[in-house]
Amino acid sequence: MSGEVKGGVLVAVAAFFWGVSGTVIKILFNQNLDPFRLVNMRLNLSFLILFAYFLLMDRSVIKIKRADMLNFAILGIFGITGVQSAYYYTVSALNVSMAIFLQFLAPILVAAYCALFQREKLGASKLAALAFALAGSFFIIFGRAKVAVPLNVTGLISGFASAVFCAFYYIYSKKCTDRYNSWTVLLYCLGAGAVFYWFISPPWRVWSGIGLTQLGFVVYITIFATILPFGFYLWGLRYLSPTTGSIIAMLEPVVASVSAYLVLGELMSLLQGLGGALVIAAVILIQTEKKHFVQGAAAEFGASLSRDQGN
Repeated sequence: MSGEVKGGVLVAVAAFFWGVSGTVIKILFNQNLDPFRLVNMRLNLSFLILFAYFLLMDRSVIKIKRADMLNFAILGIFGITGVQSAYYYTVSALNVSMAIFLQFLAPILVAAYCALFQREKLGASKLAALAFALAGSFFIIFGRAKVAVPLNVTGLISGFASAVFCAFYYIYSKKCTDRYNSWTVLLYCLGAGAVFYWFISPPWRVWSGIGLTQLGFVVYITIFATILPFGFYLWGLRYLSPTTGSIIAMLEPVVASVSAYLVLGELMSLLQGLGGALVIAAVILIQTEKKHFVQGAAAEFGASLSRDQGN
């Protein structure tokens, strides 16, 4: 398995976990759990579980250079913590559909940044994949017969903020994963986010009054919506560009729609099915782009070599 295929599979697995977790988050919000409280709990619990695991199993993951702590803090606060906080607030202020759509404007920001500042070439295949993914996400989210979207300026601002934070996470995490194990990056980013939230609400206040049912859901979100997907995404990004990773991650709304259909009984329309097909087509296109480029370059080189020999 090539590095790019491996990276694509890892990011797709992360998107699967994120998509399924959306159903669980809906259940918690239906129980009137405060979104910021949920972010606070998952950050604290995720860090404690990861730190305890690697302290017992592989202490090399915990070792970092002091000079790199600032990079982890920046990614943890403005990346993981920022995107989760802004996204959950947008869900509470608007609705899940609009929150997801606004957050998934991030790949546009990533593509623009990489093209302007990192000189990444956006070929026809990559641009087509981006267009397919965005159109597919739009159809999935707004493909229902009736989607009520209350007008809330604060919610719209937080939604765009979640897209900016998400784009920052996609781009800046590449800088960290190029130097450290993906689990090391995740551990210290979660730790930075947890410490940041301690100043907002201390842990002993956050966990007070939580019932067993809610605790079970929070543990699920901690493992399957935080530790595993963020870990797999960071791992996959070692083999992919930020633009490619962000496009493949847009499988999340496809999985979320299917999960909501199977668990919550939410009906899927023809437009939603079309949207899912477009996102899947985008992922296939982005994964085969480089393969076709290499094959075309090899064929051109072979033809050129034959011409030289003929002369």
